[in-house]
Amino acid sequence: MDAKNLENLKAEMGKLGFSENLIGQMEAKMAANEPRFILYDEIQAEKGRVEMALHFNQSRTSEYYYFNKFDLVREAQPPLPPGEKYFVSSQRQGEDVILKEFEMPSLAVKEFNSRMEASQDIRGAAQMYAGVSLQDSKELATMGDGKLINIDKEFYKSLKNPSPGQTFYVEQGTGFSLSQGLNLLAGRSVYREDMLNVQKNEYTAWAKLDFDAPRDKSGNFHLKTFSEGYGYDLSAVLDRFDFRELATLDKRAELEAALKNGDRAVVTVNVNGKKEAILAEAVPEFKQVNLYSLEGRSIKREEHLKPEQIAEVSAGKEKANKKEQGQGLGV
Repeated sequence: MDAKNLENLKAEMGKLGFSENLIGQMEAKMAANEPRFILYDEIQAEKGRVEMALHFNQSRTSEYYYFNKFDLVREAQPPLPPGEKYFVSSQRQGEDVILKEFEMPSLAVKEFNSRMEASQDIRGAAQMYAGVSLQDSKELATMGDGKLINIDKEFYKSLKNPSPGQTFYVEQGTGFSLSQGLNLLAGRSVYREDMLNVQKNEYTAWAKLDFDAPRDKSGNFHLKTFSEGYGYDLSAVLDRFDFRELATLDKRAELEAALKNGDRAVVTVNVNGKKEAILAEAVPEFKQVNLYSLEGRSIKREEHLKPEQIAEVSAGKEKANKKEQGQGLGV
């Protein structure tokens, strides 16, 4: 095991926000000289259980390992009993059997579906199982020549309608962090100054997952980006609101950093002469900030605008109403 490579990977995982437990598991796998491995974990997020898988590969020409991607899935399929895993067995005509093991149902489904798609052109078969070992496992689905032959009814939904998830690619610790990935999967937007275009050139943009468009062939959501030219100025939008955190430079900086990370950040407002904590969320697509109660209930922005902003909004509404009335009289 290369000591420098290990230290670099530890730093990369720490920078991206992964736990010390996962870092320890990585070190153990590297010490065992496993050429390819996946680390699994799960976390309780605001919309339910999110499972994660971190993918590591060893160079074919050296001891070096690379951490290039991780998956986050808001998993609906109940977890397997302790010690059990998923098995995907596949075979093309005239070739040897390929057997892969997974601890996340979504990864097993992705592998099974890819085998089914490949077998549409070349005769082949694939099976998916779950259990402690392949010999003692339960069959979940069977495919032959690109057609689904049999499927366990309790697993039907997971196979035909995979849980929402995303693969995030990283390069030497640069990319969406764990917390940013969770925020994207929750439907929020994240700001980054090191986005890469197809030419590998960096640019600055807000990003969010497009849940309304069909997923790509890998099951990932397309990424919508809003660059500087789009015209969303978070600082200027915040200036419209009467948040106590905006009164000091350090608190303001903390708030802006949290919003850019995609967090629902706690802000303090005045309600009937009393301090009250609510949540704020950056919405670059509509050049706004949305507000919520701590329980997640939507709050009208007008309730917490600065007085001069309230007057401006009221004047705008009055002008719009007069215009509508004028148009009505002219008909």
